[in-house]
Amino acid sequence: MKNGAVIVLKKELFRFFSDKRLFFTSVIMPGLLIYMIYSFIGNNISSMISGETASFSVAAVNPPSAVVQLLEQNNFKVTQTDASHQDEFKEQVEQGDLSLYIFFPDNFVEYLQNFDIENKSEIPPNVEIYYNSAEINSSQAYSMVFSALDEIEKSLSNVFDVNRLDTDTDIYDLAQEEDITGKMFSMILPMLLLVFIYQSCVSLAPESIAGEKERGTLAALLVTPIPRSQIIIGKVVALSIMSVLGGLSSFLGTFLSIPKLMSASGEELPAISSDMYGVSEYLWLVGVILSTVLLFVTIISILSTLAKSVKEAGTMVLPLMLIVMVVSMMNAFTPNSEPNILFFMIPIYNSLQSFTSIFALSVTPLNIVINIISNIVYSAVGIFVLAKMFDNEKIMFS
Repeated sequence: MKNGAVIVLKKELFRFFSDKRLFFTSVIMPGLLIYMIYSFIGNNISSMISGETASFSVAAVNPPSAVVQLLEQNNFKVTQTDASHQDEFKEQVEQGDLSLYIFFPDNFVEYLQNFDIENKSEIPPNVEIYYNSAEINSSQAYSMVFSALDEIEKSLSNVFDVNRLDTDTDIYDLAQEEDITGKMFSMILPMLLLVFIYQSCVSLAPESIAGEKERGTLAALLVTPIPRSQIIIGKVVALSIMSVLGGLSSFLGTFLSIPKLMSASGEELPAISSDMYGVSEYLWLVGVILSTVLLFVTIISILSTLAKSVKEAGTMVLPLMLIVMVVSMMNAFTPNSEPNILFFMIPIYNSLQSFTSIFALSVTPLNIVINIISNIVYSAVGIFVLAKMFDNEKIMFS
């Protein structure tokens, strides 16, 4: 790098590091906000899953005394009733006023005692459990009761069914806990990470270029003996360094909050821990963050060069912000399928795809490499355009 570019680089870095407020909002705040938000999400997920202090209300028809005793020992309040109030209790479950409505067939215990297990034609009794999956309390209660009755069923040589499916095909959920956790966070983390990276870039570039144009300091810099190409190099490198710090801050906030996001709550969720992400995932994440930062800095620098003031630059980058917001939310509306390799060549969207695959533990190295190379190529083209703009007197002095 030539002397002129070094002078500009030092000037930009001095302005950045000497301004404590700018340094805080650009570097410290992104990572801090990510850590706080992700930790808040993780803590709430953990409290919802653990259910340690939850209490459940259950209405049961013909419940065996052993089942009632077992439920009451596990913080269930059991109301014994008859089938005549079935619709009323179902409505209470639907409205969230009742956790479960359980229907045991008439003479259930006697039937089990006299059931002939050798008689294959005899249909076993079916225990019906009505619950509301949209209510956390009801879903937790259903899981606990279903598991308890399933254990009882096994101890009685499988002489009754629980929520029997009258279909030819059994339904089994083969997903691993890591797959479920990875899928959940691959829908949350990429969106927030992309937005915070953009925010760290947009807080720096407009002030460095449009701000100096507005104050007249950029015009003074352009008339110095330093070649304009070196001024561009110095500014782009400086902005990249500063924005990378903001991007790394976002990465650090993500890294530190992952254990809480995993909702590690002791023995109940042993597979959900930060160990599910290894060194390779973090290295891929850093590479995508850095290339994304470079792309954002280049685009925002071009828009800021076209603007006459920081306020106008803020208006000009607004469409880019909307694009970033829309792209960041596309995970929630796109089907869960193997992404096309061409997706990793589309600016901004490629970074979202890479973040998603990293957090979902489904990294294809070739796709990530294509993403990083594409961002670098787009940035190089943008820097070339920026150099042409700096040579245009109408743009720089209008």
